[in-house]
Formats: sequence, C-alpha cells, structure tokens
Amino acid sequence: MTKDSKNRPPRWADRFLELFCNPVLLEQIQGDVHELFYWRLDEKGYGRASRSFIWDVIRLFRWSNIRRTKKQGQKLNQIAMFKNYFKIGLRNLWKQRMPSTINVIGLSLAVGCCIVAFKWIEYSYVKDNFHSQKEDIFLVTHWEEQESNRNQYGATDNQLSREILESVPGIKASTRYNARQLEFKRSGKTIHDYTFFVDEHYLDIFDFEPVAGNPNLFNDPGTVVLSESAALQFFGEGEVIGEMLEVKIGEEWKSFQVGAILKNKPNNSSLQINILMNYAVLEQDLRKSRETWNTNFFILRDEGINESTLKASMNDLLPLYNKDKEEGAYSNFDLEPLATMALHSNEMENGVGSAPNPAPNLLLASIATFMLILATFNYINISLAMIMKRLKEIGIRKVIGSRRKQIVLQFLVENFLLCALAILIGLLWAGSLFLPGFNHISGSSFGLELASHTSFWLFLLGLLLFITLVSGIYPAVVASSYKPVAILKKEAKGGGKRWLSSIFMTFQMILAMITIVGSVMAIYTNKVNEARDWGYDQYNKLIIAAPSEEYVQPFRDAIAANPNVKDFAGTRSRVGGQLNGYPFQKDDETVYAELFEVGANYPELLGLELVAGRFFDESLSSDLNKSIVVNETFMESFNMAFDEDGISIMQDSLRYNIIGVVKDYHYWDFGQKIRSAAMVAIPESDQSAFLLEMNPGNIVAQRDEIKEIIGKIAPEYQVGVSIQSQLFDNYFDEMDGIRNILLFTSTLAIILAAMGLYGLVSINISSQIKDFGIRKVLGASGLQLSMSVYKRFRYILGIAILVGGALSVLVVGMLIQNLYSYSPEIGIFPMSVSAFILLGVAFITLNLQVRRVRRMNPAETLRTE
Repeated sequence: MTKDSKNRPPRWADRFLELFCNPVLLEQIQGDVHELFYWRLDEKGYGRASRSFIWDVIRLFRWSNIRRTKKQGQKLNQIAMFKNYFKIGLRNLWKQRMPSTINVIGLSLAVGCCIVAFKWIEYSYVKDNFHSQKEDIFLVTHWEEQESNRNQYGATDNQLSREILESVPGIKASTRYNARQLEFKRSGKTIHDYTFFVDEHYLDIFDFEPVAGNPNLFNDPGTVVLSESAALQFFGEGEVIGEMLEVKIGEEWKSFQVGAILKNKPNNSSLQINILMNYAVLEQDLRKSRETWNTNFFILRDEGINESTLKASMNDLLPLYNKDKEEGAYSNFDLEPLATMALHSNEMENGVGSAPNPAPNLLLASIATFMLILATFNYINISLAMIMKRLKEIGIRKVIGSRRKQIVLQFLVENFLLCALAILIGLLWAGSLFLPGFNHISGSSFGLELASHTSFWLFLLGLLLFITLVSGIYPAVVASSYKPVAILKKEAKGGGKRWLSSIFMTFQMILAMITIVGSVMAIYTNKVNEARDWGYDQYNKLIIAAPSEEYVQPFRDAIAANPNVKDFAGTRSRVGGQLNGYPFQKDDETVYAELFEVGANYPELLGLELVAGRFFDESLSSDLNKSIVVNETFMESFNMAFDEDGISIMQDSLRYNIIGVVKDYHYWDFGQKIRSAAMVAIPESDQSAFLLEMNPGNIVAQRDEIKEIIGKIAPEYQVGVSIQSQLFDNYFDEMDGIRNILLFTSTLAIILAAMGLYGLVSINISSQIKDFGIRKVLGASGLQLSMSVYKRFRYILGIAILVGGALSVLVVGMLIQNLYSYSPEIGIFPMSVSAFILLGVAFITLNLQVRRVRRMNPAETLRTE
C-alpha cells in the first residue's frame, strides 16, 4: 500500500457511496464523510478512521439518500398525490354530508337493482358452467332433411349411439340421458315423478356433489340415486341410504335400493338429478316393446381431440345407418357444446334445457337501466350545484399552480370514493332486501355468493368504473373550467350550469313519470284482467282425474251418489288442463286449433254461450266422435259462416261436422290470446276425468269432502281435486309479481327524484340564503319567498308531465303489450293518477325546504355582512 493510499478513505466504500447516493445529494454527503475521515485520521489513525468511514457509509444507506430515476421519483410523487387526493376527498365527503348522502343512497339503490338484474340475466343465459369438464362435454345432435326445410334433433338413435362409442376414437366417456314419468310406491302411497335414466359415467362427466352414500354403487341396476329434495319427499327426515323404493317399470313393480344422495342441482343446471336410475333398467323394458328408440347422448372427448375429427368419424357411420331408411335418414351429425346447449334448445327438437324467456330479462334490464340513469342524473345534478360552493377552493388551487387535469383527477377520486361506498351499500340493499323480495316474487333462490362468484366480482368492478366515470367526468370537467381570476373576483356565474341542472332534473322527473305510469298501468291491467269474463261459468266446479282406467267407474259412481254434486260430465282433455294444437283442413287452408275430448254434456255444464247451432245430443250416435262444437275464432280463421246443414272439416284423416259455434272462451290463462278451439264428444268408455258442478256452498269444503271420498276408493294414490275457478291462480300470482316489481321500481324512481329535488333545492337555497334574508328584511312575505322557490321548478314539473306522459304511451305501451296478452289502453285515468302522484311528491319535497325559508331569521343570515 502506498503512502497516498493510506491518506485516502477505503476506495470500495467510497465507490459504493457514489453508486447508491442520489446525485443531487452526493457532493454534500461525500464531502462531509471525507472531512470526518481526515479528522479521525489525524486523531485516531488510519485503521480507526477507515472503520468509522465504512460505518458512516452504511448508516447513510437510507431511503432518503438512495439514487432513483426521474420516473421513480414521479411515481412516488404520484403516490403521494393520490394519497393527498384521497384525504381531501374524504374530508369533502364528510363536510358535504347531506348531498353526499343523497348521492350515495341514490347510487346504492341503482346498484341494488343492477345486481338483481345481473343475477337473473346471468342465470337465464349462463347455463351449466359449474361443470369442471364443460369445455369437453358435447350433446350429440343430428340434422334431417325435410320436404321444405332442414331440422336439427337433440336425440340420437339408441343403437347408433352404441355404435358411435365402439367405432369413433377420441371419446373418453359417454352417457345417455332419458326421462320417464314413473309411479313410485312408499308407505302405501303412490307418487308420480320424473326419473332420469343415465349410464354409469353420468356422475363422472357431470359435477353433482354427493351428500351421503356411494355414487359408484349407481353402476348397479338395482340401485337408485336421489337428490336431497327427492329423498325428503319419499322418506322424510332421517337415514335414507339402504332404504327400499318400489318403482313401476312398464307393467311390473320392482324394488330399488337407495345407494346415494346428491346435493340439489344448482339453479343454472339444465340437467336433472331428482331421481337417477341406471339406463340398463330402461333399456331392458323398452326392448320388450320396440326395436329401437331415441335418446339424448352426451360425450366427453379426450384431450387434444378436435370437434371436426369427432364429427367426421361419426358421419362415416351414416351410409350404413341410412341404407334401409326411406324416412328419417340422418344428413349429418353435429356436436352442441354444453355451454350453449340450453340457449339453442328451442332451435332443435328433443333438446335439453330451455332457452331464456326474453320478456323478464328485458323488464329487469330496463328497470336496472332506468334506475342507473336516474341515479346518475341525480348525482350530476347535485354535483353541479355543489361546484358553486367550492369555487373559492378551485380558484386558490389554480393560483398556487394546480393544473386542470389535477383538479379533474381530484374530483374523480372523490367520485370514486363515493361510488365505492355506494357499491358496498348496494350489496347490502341487494342481500338484505332486493334479492329476498325478488326470490319471493319469482320463486328463485338467488344469493350474493361473493366468495365463489368470479363473474359477479368482474360485474361489480365494471359497474364501479362505469358509474365513477359517467357520473363524475362532466362535473369534474366543469369544475376545472373556471378561471381563477373570475372566481376570486366573484365574477364566476352558474347560470349556464343552473340551466343544465334544470335539464337533468327534468329528465329525472320524466323518467319518474314513466315508471309511475308503468306501475299504475300494471295495477289497472291486473284489475281489468281479474274482472275479465272467462267465457264460461267457472264457479262451483271441481275437476277430478282418475289415476288409472280401473278407477274411472268407481269414481263415477261415488260422484253420482254425492248429494252435493248438482251435475257432472266426463272428459278426457279439459278446458284449462293442457294445450295440443291439432291441424284442421278445409279445402287448401290449414288452421291449428285446440281440440278438447269431452262428454256430450260438458259444454252446457261448463256454461259456454251458444252463438249458433246446437250442443251435443247424447241420443244421436252421429254426435259421438263425428261432430264438433267450435268457438268464434275457429270460424273466423277459416273465414266461414255457420250453416245449419253442417260444415264438414278434416283433422288429419278424420272428418268432423261442425254442429255449433260458441262464444270465445279462455281455455288457457290470459297470458295467451284466444285462438281456434273445438270440442268433440266422446263415449263414457273413453273418459278418464270429471267436471263436477257443486250445489251452492263452500267450494273448498266441498273439494275436501270429495277428496276424502275418492281417497278411500284409491288409497294408494294421491288423487288431486282442483277448483275450476283457481286454475289460473298461478298466472294471476305471476302478474301480481310483475305488478309488484313495477310498483317497487316506480317507488324507487320517486324516491330518487325526490332526493334529487330535495338536494338541489337545499343547495340553491343555501347559496341564496343572504338574498332571502335581505328580501325578508325589506318586507317580503313568506308566500312571496316561497313562490320564488316554486317558480323555477313549476316549469320542470310541467314539462316532465307532458313529455313523460307522451313517452309513457310509447314506452309503457310496448312494455305492457309484451307482458300482457290483454291490456287496456293508456287513457286519461292512469295518466291523471300518475301526474297527481308526481306533483304530490314534488310538492311535499319542495315544502320541506320552503319551510326553512319561511322560518329563517334574517339576523342569523346577515350578521356576517
């Protein structure tokens, strides 16, 4: 070591200091530690000085001294800036508690509605996505060429499905899926329920969660697998595994042992698991009665296998299959992915699952959109009014160097905080009120499911960003546009913004008017439909269906002997029971009509009103199976008039003679418009059900009495007895649910509009409170002060009623026509009621603030002047 090197600090330590130290601070810091080194060198020697120098360098290795790039520095500055924005935002939200509360409540109510709409629409369109192998599961479908079109079928020939498994490579597993309604016997009672026959790989392909037992035992044809609800239905509470269940397969009763219990299927499952049995049981029974049959057929492909490869291999089997087929030949195979199977089910015959009904989706989406627009207008309106109270803050920040984008960012951060709070409260609204209420109305079982619902979190995040930007960007841009000189000289005016606030408030009131008209029309339509004439006398009538042919005559004898039965008629298919749609032909014209097979006295007993011709006559043999009584729409569809000599008409190969025409009647609920309908008289030997006309009295008590009597005749069956006047109760309940949804929507719209009006009036009064004080000192009366407040909003309400009323005729008219098959026109009455409600709510809201002006003490408002 040279003499010079002994007089210098350790080189590696000095270089390390130069490496990590910020260049801005290096000269000062390095000079200080060098000075200390040379002082210690003279006092304590080189060794002590070197060790102390190294220790000084290590102590100086701290965050404030470390080198960083300009970009890193900017990043740290941005972090600090955003931290400051958040602090200022929280303080401003607390300082402006009243408008912030209004905005949060309004947005949270809209968020709650959006969550309900999202849950329902996702349930409608996203099906079967919980299966872990969903990407590789397909329903095998095929196409058939018809005379004029090409149809897709969701069921495949049973034997051909076996050949596919044997000769097509790339299939990892498969299962057939076939539904049958069977009879089950348990504890002396017979229950009819749907059973689903599947192959042993069904539970390997699809993810249904076992609760008890061993699902692998399902491979045994003598074993049955039940869902939790089915187990409860058959056995009640308690241990179920190992219990025996009697099932009628074909004409034989067989015993099956319960091998496993599955958790009830998710709401969005197209596949059923209520009762599962091995497909071999069905196959054994069907082979006795037919050579082949069709079944739904699912495959699970191997990894890396392409769909086109599978389809090509399947299509290679078709020449041999189609060789001896003149009709029903397969054109080609297709593979329907599990994810789209339900959505496309209505486009194919014998598909699995059901396509969504667009009407409720449209209704809920419209409601959520309306609420979001209302809440957004509410927010923008109040934010624009609040800007005038923060002009001094904006001016000072601009004077000290804040740029416009920083002010915009500040307002957006504040808006983000408020919207995030609204999302949280919206979740509380949805979980505690909206979803339970909607579940009650719709019969669903939706929950928030926050822990496992990824798409729901993405929806909430997207909703947060959307409402943050849409509701906050315009007020932020407006706030940043003011010039600091004009602000500090008090020359900044809010006139233009006030007009904009008036426009937004008018839109809010228009939307509120539309939703009020919608709820009033729903209530009015329900009342009209409840009072609608059914076209027959539905009162004092009961319906009984015999469980099997052997009980028809015993039931008939018991009914005839009952003194409470005034009269009765036999039937096979009845009004309010089911629809069929048979094709009727006259000349070259074909019309589809409902055909009811009834006893000869059924039309008169039901109380149908004869328009022309006559009813059936039991004494005329030609009236049985050869004559029909039709409704007015049937005659209008063929554009023909009744002829006393009879009109001949064909139904397939059968020729009928029209002997009478009755007034149109509702053979189905009011959700379907009346179409062509006909009745044909059948002999007693073909009848399997009865229509009873009871003596005047308590129809419910009479039903229970009849039910008890026939229960003794067929104790092993749960024979149902229905009241004719209650057949459409489910429809009316559904319409009441729609009414409640629209009523709830209009209530929310009124609340949001009232809150927005309250907040806007409050802010306006606060900004003019000194003007009101001066006017009061100069002698203005409370009425004069009130009128100055009312004056601005009377135009808003007037325009809202006129424009909202006109739009309601279009918007609500289309909505009501989509929801109801029969609905009254939107007339003066519903429009007047809606306008009265809107004006009443607005008057009460304005008066809450006007009272403040009337009662104010001028001394309190002017003492700072």
